Amino acid sequence: MVKRLGLGKGLNALIPDGLDKNAAASYVDVDIDQIDPNPEQPRHRFDDQSLKELAESIKHNGVIQPIILTRQGARYQLIAGERRWRAAHLAGFSRIPSIIRHVAQGERLTLALLENIQRQELNPIEEGIAYRNLLDQKDFTQETLAQNLGKSRASISNTIRLLRLPQAIQDMIEDSRLSFGHAKCLITIQSDAVACEWAERAVREGWSVRELEHRIQKSKEPKSPKSAAKKDVFLKRAERMLSRCMGTSVRINGSEDKGKVVIPYSSQDELQRIYEWLTQQEEMEE
Repeated sequence: MVKRLGLGKGLNALIPDGLDKNAAASYVDVDIDQIDPNPEQPRHRFDDQSLKELAESIKHNGVIQPIILTRQGARYQLIAGERRWRAAHLAGFSRIPSIIRHVAQGERLTLALLENIQRQELNPIEEGIAYRNLLDQKDFTQETLAQNLGKSRASISNTIRLLRLPQAIQDMIEDSRLSFGHAKCLITIQSDAVACEWAERAVREGWSVRELEHRIQKSKEPKSPKSAAKKDVFLKRAERMLSRCMGTSVRINGSEDKGKVVIPYSSQDELQRIYEWLTQQEEMEE
């Protein structure tokens, strides 16, 4: 049975109860060069400008919140806090305050994902990849994963669905050029090429999610039939003359070279009258 991970505030919320009971935490300053990044880190992109700003803050205030490490032979592996570790290195620090935990290999992705979700540091694509990896690597269903992460099942499912989008659109989402809302609109488009065209237009023209949704929906509506070309003056005059002579509204559809004459009637008597008029013209010609 999958244990539920707490999502309360603070570092303790990142550690399952089972792990917390089996290993006491040790708070130490660890040599930055002795730390390796977590290969299962769900976050793939680190904004350079944001890292520089954090590094400046660390220079003045130090690392306020320790990172979480686990022993890996003679070295350490990051479980949570890679951004702080990178910024501390950038700030010129040689050591960084750390919490050393014994964390089983299968729990490392879960804990790294939990920390990033709490801090809202993952973009939707990174989050979707992490969810998919957890489903592949652990005995999770979408329902139990949602319970463990404090998310709704629909949220988990919708985020994973983003991985079906073309890579070009995924890149736009990871670069924050498109939002999760934009992505949900684009996932409904069957053609990858068409979806990419919409995505590029949305980025280029700065469309909001509502604007993109409106334009996609409008494009799916059946096109209204093209208005008839302006009728030739001769045909309009012929319509008027025939209508006057026959006592009914005659329509001519087509051109001078090809088309049809439509003579409507609304009763048997009217049909008989039209018939007699037409045959009378034939008799006059004879």
